[in-house]
Order: sequence, then structure tokens, then C-alpha cells
Amino acid sequence: MAEAQPSREEALLLLKKYNKNEGLIKHALAVEAVMRYCARKRGMNEEE
Repeated sequence: MAEAQPSREEALLLLKKYNKNEGLIKHALAVEAVMRYCARKRGMNEEE
């Protein structure tokens, strides 16, 4: 059985809970933006 994925807000809270380094948080958000861009370019759902 597949586990439910956390919402973006829940994931961001977890990220900030376990990563106090602002540079790492910014990096994670930049990676998210690139992954969303790549999904859009390929006609895929950004939320999956």
C-alpha cells in the first residue's frame, strides 16, 4: 500500500525542522523550482 505524500506545506515544515541552515533550505527550494520547470516542459503534472 502506498503511503500518502505530505503536502508542500508539510514538507517545507519538515525541511525547516531538520535543516537549520538557510543555505540548504534555499537550495532545496531551488531544486523544487527546477523539477517543476522540467515537469512543465515535458507536459507532466508538477505535483507528482
